[in-house]
Amino acid sequence: MIRSVRLVCAECGSEFVPEGGVLYYKDNYINNTVKEAKFICPACIKKWHEKWQIKNAEFNEVDYVMTVTIELEDGTVYEDLDCTPMDGYVVAGVDIPPEAQKKLYEFYNEWDLKRKHDVLKYCTFKDEFMRTSFSCETYGGEKYEDVAFRVNIKGVMETAVPVPDYILKQIIDAYSIYELQNRE
Repeated sequence: MIRSVRLVCAECGSEFVPEGGVLYYKDNYINNTVKEAKFICPACIKKWHEKWQIKNAEFNEVDYVMTVTIELEDGTVYEDLDCTPMDGYVVAGVDIPPEAQKKLYEFYNEWDLKRKHDVLKYCTFKDEFMRTSFSCETYGGEKYEDVAFRVNIKGVMETAVPVPDYILKQIIDAYSIYELQNRE
């Protein structure tokens, strides 16, 4: 038996016909059948895309939980949404069109580069006879190549050239790990 289905938008309640061969619906993992799906008409999808014009986004990370506050061009603000950046998109706790997720990733990438600016991207050590040196670079692009150093009798690291304290602290931590690895 052939049956027909009238498509009624779950957002605005109007009947509709899919455009461009695409049928939109609200995903719900609880749904077991097509009958339970909540379909969305092309007009409501268009409104949804138009609404998600991101003006600004502020990210925050506390105890490995990342959140974002999003401000849209229309003045709507979504505060402290759980989010996960991955593969050029930011997935958040609300339905966001893919184009807006990409735009959100641009804000995330800028924020991430700022917070990592002074963090070491890499650090290598070289042990030679009577000389130990390091080479390192921060995410902000600050580089130090083949800098000789020693740890004095007081346990303070001294370098052949001046190195900022925020980098020196990270070098000390990295060197401690390096020494532990070489002992085993």
